[in-house]
Amino acid sequence: MTTLARQLGLDLVRQVVETFYARVQVHPALSRPFSVVDDWPAHIDHLTHFWWVTLGGERYLDYRYDVANKHMSAGFTPDLLIDWLDLFTTTLTDMLPDEQAEAWIAHARRIGESLKLMHQYSQPDHRPG
Repeated sequence: MTTLARQLGLDLVRQVVETFYARVQVHPALSRPFSVVDDWPAHIDHLTHFWWVTLGGERYLDYRYDVANKHMSAGFTPDLLIDWLDLFTTTLTDMLPDEQAEAWIAHARRIGESLKLMHQYSQPDHRPG
């Protein structure tokens, strides 16, 4: 079975990441949490690698990802995650055939749900069950 990473190729994954984050930087809500990024080329390199590996590609960087803490420390909220997913979905559907876009969107939705749950459980007023 061919992974989505292999179907797309690293160059196309990078193009998607670059296009998406160019859009993020001018987005009225998403640009704020991403204003903490001080080295966009390095950030794009890490995010390209993150998505490449997430989509089934082989690691080529020795980098440890801390997705939840990075997003929370940048001020991401569940509402911003909705904006992020909407913009990411638009970018993917603009750039990829439907089947590949939907497969990548499914990965992004799962990550978004995990981040929402982590945000919920990090709130001081959260009371389990």
